[in-house]
Amino acid sequence: MERTNDQSLYPNVSLLSLNLFLRPPVIKTNISDYKSARARYFLDNIISKYEIVCLQEVFTSFSSRRKKIKKEAYRKGFKDFAESPNPGWFGRHLTDGGLLILSKYPIVQKDFFGFSRSKMPDTLSLKGVLYAKLQINDKFVHLFTAHLQSSYPTSDYHKFLKYREIRRSQIKEMREFMDRKIESSNELVILVGDFNVNGREEIKPPKFKDQECQDDYSCFINEISKGGKEEILDVLRMKFGYTPATYGRVDRNGNAIETVLSEKDETMSDEGLDHIFFCNIEKSIENDYKVHINMERTLVEPFYTPNQPFTQISDHAAVQTSFTWLKNNMS
Repeated sequence: MERTNDQSLYPNVSLLSLNLFLRPPVIKTNISDYKSARARYFLDNIISKYEIVCLQEVFTSFSSRRKKIKKEAYRKGFKDFAESPNPGWFGRHLTDGGLLILSKYPIVQKDFFGFSRSKMPDTLSLKGVLYAKLQINDKFVHLFTAHLQSSYPTSDYHKFLKYREIRRSQIKEMREFMDRKIESSNELVILVGDFNVNGREEIKPPKFKDQECQDDYSCFINEISKGGKEEILDVLRMKFGYTPATYGRVDRNGNAIETVLSEKDETMSDEGLDHIFFCNIEKSIENDYKVHINMERTLVEPFYTPNQPFTQISDHAAVQTSFTWLKNNMS
């Protein structure tokens, strides 16, 4: 854990959020999802670069991959974890929500909230939001990660709108859950995940022009910030000035970058679905120490995988950042 400098009491904390695309066995998109090989590559080459790792789509049903990830992560210094619970045998869900938080710092509290609504095939998993309260020296961080309702390709306006309506109901429930966990705390809050909210619609508007369809990202920000009353910082937009693509990415010539794991009709969708938000930055100032975000380490990271049958670690690119606390006059 890298120190910022001799004057700082706090380390630089590197944070990764990644939809690792480890669906249950049998399910695959093209020839193969290479699930076991990608999980192994992730553990051997990626995970050790970070102190906090938030994963989506790491499902437990009919697979031991999540168990192996937790075991290997522990060996690499991730002594604590939080995960979405198994839904049990008698509910309407066949698998858990696929969420996993791995931390080299103590987790002093953890919880999960399952969303009340979803639409097939998402209904097969218990989608929700996972919470972990981390202790970093004498500071506490409220960390939330989620995987919201997907929008599947459709030419049907009503289906398209239904995906958005359900996602927005999930966002509302997520904000309410966050409030219950944070209460009146002024401590730092971080929200990360694959929200399936495309932050690039101002660049590439959705196919349907009805006002009800516009604009998913603005609706997300409005709900999470309580209509602008609460401070929320999109660190990727702060870095780039726009939302960079994390799914269906294209190169400078307009060609698809990832084609092994992605659906053929989504390889060039060019969407920014994965996000990192910081909340309570100003409120969390204590004893003249303020949260400082390292913009040089705030990136979209595809994790290319040379000499493998897959070209990158997942169908999604990861998002990452690094933060610490600095004296106000140092930041």
